[in-house]
Formats: sequence, C-alpha cells, structure tokens
Amino acid sequence: MKELQLKEMLMEEARRGGICADGFREMRTDSLSELVDFYVANPDWCMERGFPSLDILHSEFSDIEDKGVYVGKTFNGEVFCDKQVYIFHDCKGTIKVAMDYDNAVIPMLYFANGCRMRVTCTQKENLKSPIDVPLYIFGKNDIQARSNIYAKFIKHKHGLL
Repeated sequence: MKELQLKEMLMEEARRGGICADGFREMRTDSLSELVDFYVANPDWCMERGFPSLDILHSEFSDIEDKGVYVGKTFNGEVFCDKQVYIFHDCKGTIKVAMDYDNAVIPMLYFANGCRMRVTCTQKENLKSPIDVPLYIFGKNDIQARSNIYAKFIKHKHGLL
C-alpha cells in the first residue's frame, strides 16, 4: 500500500477510535516513520483501542522491529535490554529482559492481540535488589512472568475500549 493511502486509512481508523484534535493534527503532519515513533512513545491509547488493527500491523508494519515493535513473531530466549519500550502483537515464545546499566534503561513491555509469551530475566551484574519490569497487557493474552532475584514483574492488565 502506498504511504499516503496507508496514512489516510490510519487517520480514519484513529478518528473512529476517538483520537483528540491535537493527535489528529500530528498524524496529518507527520511522515509514516514519525507516526511509528509516536506510536512507540505513546502505545497505551493505541493498544486500548486496537489501533492499528492486527491486519494492518501484519500487512504494513511487520518490519519495524528496529523500533521495538514485533508482529506475529516467535521468540526463543532473545534478550531485550537496549530500548525503553517493546511492543508485541500476536507473538509467542520466550523472551528475557535485562537492565541496560550503561544507559540506565529497564524495558517496559506491552502485549496485545493474543500474545502467548513467557518472560524471564537474567542479569550479569550482581544486584542488591531485583529490577522492576512493568508488563502492560491489553486484552486477551497469555503472559507468564515469575519474579525472581533478578526481576520483579509488575503486571498491568487493561481491557479494550
């Protein structure tokens, strides 16, 4: 799909989802790449509303893993530590998190659209106390995370609007 056509479709979908006037103006002026950056910086509104739809995520945004957004992927113990936000849609498997001490980053994980995932933590550093790792879960997902000496997983479950 062409960028302008995709942007128009996303704007219409956001309008139906109740986007505010300021957000709509930003969508209108931003490039598609900037919209993805805005999405990663503000995932709550989008994920509560299922925006964009899973079909659009699969067809148009399955290649933005460099931004921390994963769609329809199966994981096998990959470590996530260098970004502040990671977003998972329709994913499965096991991931690990760790704190990036050089940049003082503890990842926040967002899950939507039927994820079935296990989250663990392994740290190379000797911690005096576990890191707090927030897990934001939107809608029906199966997210398993057990706190241990390395991490305290804090689940925040959200319904869909």
